[in-house]
Amino acid sequence: MSALAAGVVLVTCRLGDRPWGMTVTAFASVSADPPTVLVSLGLETTSAQTITATRRFGVSILSESQVAIAHLGSAPGAAKFLDSFVDPGDRSSAGPAVAGALAHLDCELSDAVQIADHTILFGRVRAARAARSGEPLLYHSRGYRTLGGRAAGRPPTERKIRCLSS
Repeated sequence: MSALAAGVVLVTCRLGDRPWGMTVTAFASVSADPPTVLVSLGLETTSAQTITATRRFGVSILSESQVAIAHLGSAPGAAKFLDSFVDPGDRSSAGPAVAGALAHLDCELSDAVQIADHTILFGRVRAARAARSGEPLLYHSRGYRTLGGRAAGRPPTERKIRCLSS
């Protein structure tokens, strides 16, 4: 899968009263009418459990300058509180918007499907907002990238992948 380039999003929710987010590349539009998206999250993650319980989440589409927050949201086993990355006065959504994101979608959970060790969450988009300009952050070949090349930050991750389906 490392050969497939993907846009990077942060799936957001509120854990208690604090903003929380998880970096995801498994995100897609499902339908334009009604507007519906999907995200795939690990079944046992804090994000998946919280979203399933609250039935609300947000999706912030990250810009090329947001590598640091992408790393925060992808750190295995680490706390993923977003207090310094969101507007503290914005309480309008159960899925907080990341400041400076290219776009943000406020979603209501319409369905959740468990597949193997993941939950695919389908969200009905209740509100959307977009920035006027900017370039997306991408993930390809185990590293963050921009449309023009490698994004600033850590080098790609070395991993050995074993196919479990063959």
